[in-house]
Amino acid sequence: MRRIVWVAVGAAGGIVVYRRAQQALVDAREKGVVVSAQQIGLSAANALSTAKVLASGAAAAVDNRERTAPAPTPGAAAARVLRQSKQGE
Repeated sequence: MRRIVWVAVGAAGGIVVYRRAQQALVDAREKGVVVSAQQIGLSAANALSTAKVLASGAAAAVDNRERTAPAPTPGAAAARVLRQSKQGE
């Protein structure tokens, strides 16, 4: 389950980075190379911060699911087998 969450977070982060890089490239063509290099740096920093937010949110969701999962009761399986064997007699 954790791998699926992290794959989804990575995919979402990749999409965000790709879109921001495409937008920075379009802006670079319009404004010139010097300004665009600065924007690419800022865009990469913004994309990284967005990815960090997504990752921390996904990690918190996984932690919450693990905390709320019911813990198995010790001896529950043995008690169920004993109950079934007494009913079968």
